Amino acid sequence: MQCKMCEQHKNISTDPYFIMELETGYVILGWYQRFKGYTVFNCKGHGPELHNLERNFKIKHLEEMSIVAEAVSNVFKPDKMNYELLGNGCPHIHWHLYQG
Repeated sequence: MQCKMCEQHKNISTDPYFIMELETGYVILGWYQRFKGYTVFNCKGHGPELHNLERNFKIKHLEEMSIVAEAVSNVFKPDKMNYELLGNGCPHIHWHLYQG
């Protein structure tokens, strides 16, 4: 069975919430804006855990996730940014970035 996020990546440019592609992932505006600016950063590499990623890719991915969070923070000016890497609904590395 194919991962639903890996499948989504095949047509990512047609997703109306797609923002941009980075070296290690895709930036997507959250489909539900309970928290203004809610953004998802989907990893291009498949794996349920960060330790599943090759070391250099993992370091670059964490750096890019931080850059995406900084961009969201610069636009929406939250008091606090929250970072979640859950994977219970889909075991594919993806970050939920939103203001607290």
